[in-house]
Amino acid sequence: MPGTGESRMRARNGRRPGGADVANTAKQKPMRIEILDAAAEIIVREGYDACTMRAVAALVDMKAGSLYYHFKSKDEIVEEILNQGIETLYARVAGTIRDLPKEAPFAQRLSAAVGMHVASLVGKDQKYMHVYEHLPPTIKRRSRKMRDKYAQLWHDLFSDGLASGEAAHGHDLSLLVPYFLGGLNRVPEWSRASGASSEQIAGLAVATLLDGIAARR
Repeated sequence: MPGTGESRMRARNGRRPGGADVANTAKQKPMRIEILDAAAEIIVREGYDACTMRAVAALVDMKAGSLYYHFKSKDEIVEEILNQGIETLYARVAGTIRDLPKEAPFAQRLSAAVGMHVASLVGKDQKYMHVYEHLPPTIKRRSRKMRDKYAQLWHDLFSDGLASGEAAHGHDLSLLVPYFLGGLNRVPEWSRASGASSEQIAGLAVATLLDGIAARR
């Protein structure tokens, strides 16, 4: 592993797939971040099984053995990607809610939060968040601490709706929150084929939650 800290993330021919030269964008990145970026790229492009320590090392132009100086295993890399993805998602959704007027109704706050959640998951620039859909179930269950923190944000949002009388009582939030988030987290798996925009999907999620689908008589 080069000792200067200026190693550049690149494929063996010096360019990423797609022909993009990464010399300018990557040389200032800490090596740990380069490794995470490379692993996320491999998982999204080729799948979880293709993300081996050797493949990651090749993409950051490093000897495979040197990679273990930064991460003990592939699973540790993936868990860090999950944590950072959830941290980013938490910051975005929490910031969206916080930026609304204090008197904003529950429906508006819910709509804004769902919109940001969905947009973040399907946004092309959010590679860390795209990793989740390519992982085996056992790996998805990791990063429990950050996932619980994010779930609590939604629990608080629904609790505020109940407290204000804008959301109906009688629902167990310990069931409703994971049920609702579980559905939102599956959006990337089918949204591309549907051709629906993130706004359409978020609108559907909010409408069905607040109004249901039963015909009004």
